[in-house]
Amino acid sequence: MMHPITKIIAVVIISMVSGAAMGADPQSPYCDIILDHFTPCLPYILQGEVNPAKVCCDGVLGLTQYTNAKGGQQDICDCVKAAAILMGAPVDNFSKISSLPKTCGLSVTLPPISSGTDCSQ
Repeated sequence: MMHPITKIIAVVIISMVSGAAMGADPQSPYCDIILDHFTPCLPYILQGEVNPAKVCCDGVLGLTQYTNAKGGQQDICDCVKAAAILMGAPVDNFSKISSLPKTCGLSVTLPPISSGTDCSQ
C-alpha cells in the first residue's frame, strides 16, 4: 500500500508537470499519463521496497504502447527528470525506472534515468 504522503506528492507532481511533454505526435505520452503509470512504483523507486507492486508493473505495461512510438522514450525521460526536479529529488534517485520492466518480467525498454542522461539521445 502506498504511503499517504507518497500519494500527495504524486498528485502535486502530476498537477505541476502535466502537459510538459506534450508534443505534436498524438501517440506520444503526456506527462500526466506517464506519471500516472509510475505513481504506484514510487515506493519501489524512491522508498526502497524490494519488489515493485503488481499495480506498478501493470502501469509499466501500460506504457509499452508509447515506448516504441516516435519520441516516446524521450517524452518518458523528460517527464521523469522534470518530476524529479519539481520534487527537489536528485534525478539519480529515479534510476530504478529503467530496471522496472525486467523486475516486472516484461519485455519493454524504458529509458535510463540519471543526472547524466541526455533525453534527446
